[in-house]
Amino acid sequence: MTELGTALARMPVIGIIRGCPPATVGSIAEAAKEAGITALEITLDSERPFDTIQALAEDHPGLSIGAGTVHSAAQVDQAVDAGARYIVSPHLDIEVMAAAAAAGVTSVPGAATPTEVWRATRAGADLVKLFPARELGGPAFVEAILGPLDRPALVPTGGVGPSNAAAFLEAGSTALGVGGALFPRDALEEGDIAEIARRCRSLIAAIQ
Repeated sequence: MTELGTALARMPVIGIIRGCPPATVGSIAEAAKEAGITALEITLDSERPFDTIQALAEDHPGLSIGAGTVHSAAQVDQAVDAGARYIVSPHLDIEVMAAAAAAGVTSVPGAATPTEVWRATRAGADLVKLFPARELGGPAFVEAILGPLDRPALVPTGGVGPSNAAAFLEAGSTALGVGGALFPRDALEEGDIAEIARRCRSLIAAIQ
């Protein structure tokens, strides 16, 4: 099992941190970890994302750290060099997947249609990010496509939070990608550790 797979077996949530100031991201990550989150994705459209990935990978060994919003093979190499153990994209890009495989890290490409999900799994995706999950139809969409596609490992992302997390998992999702419901921009910018911890505990309580 991959490092990410082990982390998700403990808690099936990838917490997505976007736009967190580098000065506070360590404290934010620790709060999420203490609440029970085991995997964190740092999106590359954040400030100094590679520095953040490196710092978290070095300072928080209990967390599986990945890079998100990855658009190119060059970004894969930079992220892996910084310490990322998995690569997440909002879209299906075979070159990005190949670069992740060559680097020995987990690939999580994005897909929005049954055809894209099928192509991703046939190309070797360990997990497939179903995005944007809420707009695609929510848990009902997950349930509808799993059987005909031979039950791929889906990670619904986009609009996932405490109100629908359990339903996504009950529909057959392998894990969930959760961003704003855990890490709202104002809490990140203010370094509101208590609010982050509260939100993480709320999500975990909803799925346990």
